[in-house]
Amino acid sequence: MTQSRRLALLVGYDGASFHGFQRQAGFPTIQESLEDAWHEISGERTVVHGSGRTDSGVHAVGQVAHFSTWSTLSPERVMGGMNANLPREIAVKGVVDVGPEFHARHSALRKSYLYRLAVSPHPPTLERNRVSWEKVPLDLPRMREALAHLPGIHDFAAFAAAGGRTGSTVRTLLSAHAFPVRGGINIIFQGDGFLYRQVRNMVGSLIEVGRRNRDPEWVAAVLESRDRRRAGPTAAAEGLYLLRVTYPRNPFPGLSGMGARAYSGEAGLAPQPFNQPGSPA
Repeated sequence: MTQSRRLALLVGYDGASFHGFQRQAGFPTIQESLEDAWHEISGERTVVHGSGRTDSGVHAVGQVAHFSTWSTLSPERVMGGMNANLPREIAVKGVVDVGPEFHARHSALRKSYLYRLAVSPHPPTLERNRVSWEKVPLDLPRMREALAHLPGIHDFAAFAAAGGRTGSTVRTLLSAHAFPVRGGINIIFQGDGFLYRQVRNMVGSLIEVGRRNRDPEWVAAVLESRDRRRAGPTAAAEGLYLLRVTYPRNPFPGLSGMGARAYSGEAGLAPQPFNQPGSPA
């Protein structure tokens, strides 16, 4: 072909065995696995750009990535070929041609994250590394009361970990919901962007409220303080999933339009019906 084309990928992965998305010398990563799989079927060396850098041990249901290529392989053959050469923990769930202006990260309007908490007297053995665990029951109404302080345009510096990209710590959290599922609690966040470990730090503070170690109003005070030292501990990576990335025009119609309640937990803990007024759709 006379010019390169750009392909977008919809990717899911179990991040337990990987050191995050971004390539790191000497460590297995999602980016490296995708690039190596493409090299195996095309002979090309290219950079696969993700919508965000999920951390070590974090999972994804709807990660989006893109790369440029001179290959003429159809999207169907690209998907089949890459899946044949990827580790079993990674799956390319969709491949589409996109315009040269599309960028997995820069074109994104918002992202949705899911945090899965198993609440049980015994460890969730069959869910090991795929869900965070709380041995003692959590007070969900208090967690919801605390959660209500977070949506809006705020400076989230109190929930940002050191080591992220420098710049403004102001973000817009569009929605935040916590609801019961079989065996635990799911928490869904949707925002225009998130700071380094922001979701896990917010969840860590919500857990403190759920344990009754803190009052719900404490979360508002932490947010206002802009001081990371005031917030709760960082929640475990194993409970976090990148659920969906939203673009002006969905490149994967029918594939990435997953609602919070549609998540059956490719690793279990399927959401159960919960028809309480004000609960997320």
